[in-house]
Amino acid sequence: MLRRNDRPAPEVVHVGAFKLFPSQRLLMRDTEVVKLGGRSFDILLALADRPGEVVTQKELIAKVWPDVFVENVSLRVHVAALRKALDCDGTRCLATVPGRGYCLVAPIVRETIEELPESVPAIEPAYPLPPPLARMVGRDEDVRAICEELLARRFVTVVGAGGVGKTTTVLSAAHELLDEFLGAVCLVELSPVNSPQFLASAITSAFRLPVRAQDPIPELATHLRGKRVLLVLDSCEHLIAEAARVAERLFREASDLYILATSREALRVEGEHIYPLPPLISPPEDEKLTAAEALAYPAVQLFVNRIVSAGFSKGLVDEDARIVSGMCRQLGGIALAIELAAGRVAAYGIRDTASLLNGQFALLWPGRRTAPPRQQTLNATLDWSYDLLSDDERRVFRQLSVFTGGFTLDAACGVVTGDGPGSLEFHRIVASLVAKSLASADPGASKRYRLLDMTRTYAGSKLQQAGESLDLCRRHATYYRDLLAQAARENQDPRALAAEIENIRAALSWSFKPSGDSELGVQLAALSATTWLGLGLLTECHDWMRTAYQLLDDTPAPLPQHLGICMALASTLLFTASDIGEFKPVWNKAFGLAVSLGDVESQMSCHLALWALQIRVPHYADCLAVAEDCLRTAERADNSGAIGQAEWMLGQSNLHLGRPEEAMSHYQRFITVDTEASRLAMMKQTGYDRRSDALGNLSFLWWLTGSPEQALRIGSEAVSVARSLEFPLPIAVAGMWNGLTHYFIESDIDKIEADMVDLVEHARTHGIVQFQGFGLSILGLCQARRGQLDEARRLVEEGLRLQDASHIRVFHPAIRSELAEAAANLGRLEVAESILQQNDRDDVNDPEHWWTPEILRVKSVVAEATGRMDDGVDLCRRAAALARRRGALSFELRAATTLGRMSAPHPHEALELLDSVYGRFAEGFHTPDLLKAKRLIDELKMSGDRPGLQYST
Repeated sequence: MLRRNDRPAPEVVHVGAFKLFPSQRLLMRDTEVVKLGGRSFDILLALADRPGEVVTQKELIAKVWPDVFVENVSLRVHVAALRKALDCDGTRCLATVPGRGYCLVAPIVRETIEELPESVPAIEPAYPLPPPLARMVGRDEDVRAICEELLARRFVTVVGAGGVGKTTTVLSAAHELLDEFLGAVCLVELSPVNSPQFLASAITSAFRLPVRAQDPIPELATHLRGKRVLLVLDSCEHLIAEAARVAERLFREASDLYILATSREALRVEGEHIYPLPPLISPPEDEKLTAAEALAYPAVQLFVNRIVSAGFSKGLVDEDARIVSGMCRQLGGIALAIELAAGRVAAYGIRDTASLLNGQFALLWPGRRTAPPRQQTLNATLDWSYDLLSDDERRVFRQLSVFTGGFTLDAACGVVTGDGPGSLEFHRIVASLVAKSLASADPGASKRYRLLDMTRTYAGSKLQQAGESLDLCRRHATYYRDLLAQAARENQDPRALAAEIENIRAALSWSFKPSGDSELGVQLAALSATTWLGLGLLTECHDWMRTAYQLLDDTPAPLPQHLGICMALASTLLFTASDIGEFKPVWNKAFGLAVSLGDVESQMSCHLALWALQIRVPHYADCLAVAEDCLRTAERADNSGAIGQAEWMLGQSNLHLGRPEEAMSHYQRFITVDTEASRLAMMKQTGYDRRSDALGNLSFLWWLTGSPEQALRIGSEAVSVARSLEFPLPIAVAGMWNGLTHYFIESDIDKIEADMVDLVEHARTHGIVQFQGFGLSILGLCQARRGQLDEARRLVEEGLRLQDASHIRVFHPAIRSELAEAAANLGRLEVAESILQQNDRDDVNDPEHWWTPEILRVKSVVAEATGRMDDGVDLCRRAAALARRRGALSFELRAATTLGRMSAPHPHEALELLDSVYGRFAEGFHTPDLLKAKRLIDELKMSGDRPGLQYST
């Protein structure tokens, strides 16, 4: 096998006082690991390949972010992180060459070493990876060859007959390659996926990514670009065409992705290299063969290993060596067939097992001479093994084939026998099937069982022949409906049933067939909705809910499950629909059902979704009306959690309507009355956390109302709360609000950019496009602060486009007005006017909303710059007056500062106004706006007392 010391000798690159292990993607200083982000490490590798040379920004971006839209600022941020790690003791390792790129200036020495130091930490799998067999027989050379071929070719398909051992061999190879891929080995078992349409979703989910589109492959390819990852696709044969299409696309679009597949036939796609996995070698026919000689052959080794494991304590003796060797030859060296035969030895002995084997094969071969010999042998072995079972064992064996992706003993007993917890007799039968290698038990703590891939297909054919399929499928679907209902009653985490997703999928698929039970399917769909949403399978949730939704008009009266289907369908439409107009009719129907059923909690959920739609568009007056309706409904129900949700909605509505005091009041009430149960229930339905969102909003409100230091504390708390949940969406939401607040408070542009690069990469990884767009927009504004307007416009336009694509336009006025002011300050007045005109055209709200004071102020800046001084002064007065009426002290300070700068010829009134606003602050005097105001106050005081402007509220 490919052990650490079997590979080519590893390389270590000495970079000054550091040791760089490229193949392990590891940087160490002495015995300590130096923590570096993935991008920073990639930059270090690229620079270390060309020590002493200048590597241009363009070259680094192409190397580190291939085929991804990436801004130069992302490169600068990651280089800054790398420089901080390397220059920890004051020694300069990395130099910037202005206008060109970067250069590694530390002394570089390369050497190969015999083996990695003990201090190099072991690599853990980044994704769930089943353990390899404790002892694999006869495949060491195959594992070594597969690993070497894969590393050389990137795409290898292991091809062989059913039961030959492809999965076992490839799983062992995957474990051997963990170090090579730094744990980034993702195995996707395709045998439970029963339809080509679910294959791409299964692969995407295995990478822990949400499925938000009918075709998730483009987002998955984007996620994988620039990452050295091994994707293992096991058992492709039943989905061969779709597996080939998806594998080829991923291989072509993600240049650092390696693919290792197993199939009974080649995928026959570009880039694929075939590794035929032969049967295990058996001894030749030899009358004088000894046990020691027979055990030199892998087939016999496997046979003896299995009979000893099954309790046949004698092992192999000389007088049985020829018989066992003959059986292995007869079984064609197929690992599964050998294991099945070996499973009978403990009961029948070697000689009687061989006799039974011979008889069964002689009966089954006629009429099948055109089939491949290996398939003949395997099918004959399965038939023989089935015939040796008792009647009860046969019935249980064939009925277990209804399960897809494994089962528990309780599930098996509930479906097969129709009873509750399994009886001792039923447990004995399942244990017997495991002992006879017709079923397997999960060695982990989950206590799950499954039929082996080939045996499940075989058992399914026996089920059809017995005429038991229809009743069994109904019991299977009913069991999983009841299991989902129990999970709902117990308020379980929706991800708790992830192991049963294939069975839930199979139950839905059968229910919606013409021969199924559509009423049962509707119940299953309604109960499974939170599971699909909790696992991020939005597209598949949408498909099942739409199928069920189309059946609702045929039912005589509304039922609670109808409401659940409408709500789940509408939830997925928020993320998957290209036309947001498709959303409203479904949610209107959901709300009507909730009212007719008297379901207050569902009415609240409907209010929430309709409100979310209005605030995204945005229509702030409409979203306030929905939030007020929500509060009335919650108060009638006297439900604290529902009241908390409504107060949170009212807080955000008032924030965007430009009512900061009302918004803070609602948020404070939200914090007081909200319940953890209601908060978690919302998270299960939507993946959204209202608490971290509220803290993020409060952070901005504290800055807006004149408490910048409090704003920073609350923003940090929002990020901390979101990260503790380990859900992608709350982390992005908190990062967005924290980023907006820091943009106005923080003077360190490098820090703002670093935070926004983190947000962009987090959002890009998880496919949350609107937050990627927000991050790019703030990065653009940072570039504008640096005087790079063209680069700023490019980033902002891309950011706004991504937000538009998600139907999110909340931040457009803020971003555009900031960019317009930067353009005016840089003398690009046509650009500034164009941006403001675009803002006015797109603004669908009433003239006054949350950003109106700033829009008026920026218009005043542009008016003054274009020579319209009176218009500028008037606009700035209006901005200051509006900000004061609202209690938006930071906006008022910005307006007063701008007005003071305009009023330089008449400084007295300007000084009085600015000094008055500045004096109402109690903290944050180190922040940019307050520093700018203080400098202007000092300048105005020095300029003398002259008649000036009048300011009124």
